Amino acid sequence: MDHIVYVDRPAGALEALRRGDKTMVGRAAMGRRMPYGKVSVGDTLYFTENDGKQIIHGRGTVTRVFDSPKLTHDESVAILGKHRKALWLSQKQFQNMAGKRYLVLVNIARYEEVPPFHFTRRAFHSIDDWLPVRDISIVRKDGPRQDLK
Repeated sequence: MDHIVYVDRPAGALEALRRGDKTMVGRAAMGRRMPYGKVSVGDTLYFTENDGKQIIHGRGTVTRVFDSPKLTHDESVAILGKHRKALWLSQKQFQNMAGKRYLVLVNIARYEEVPPFHFTRRAFHSIDDWLPVRDISIVRKDGPRQDLK
């Protein structure tokens, strides 16, 4: 399964992935939302920045996934604190995620640059920052377009 994952441009997350400083991506929410339960070891993550350009810059392979059970505030803070370096979280990002009931933490290996290409969100009805796409060729602007349901 392929996924498109948005990373924070102002925080320099893509550069941190390139350097190997960021080896994990995470999402936090008060309820179970994307990508909770949707990511598996061996999946490929394609990375784009949250700059509105919809350009894929690189990819990595999922080596470990942690979908938390319902957490208390303190448990959430403790887990994020333990993984803060791998997640490469700024203070603002940490504060935004800390205390959420559900965490999804995904370890990435073998990050590599890919020739940049545009993708389309046309088939998606949500504005999530994590898009499960089955096969990246489906959403490439220069590739075949199919319904993703």
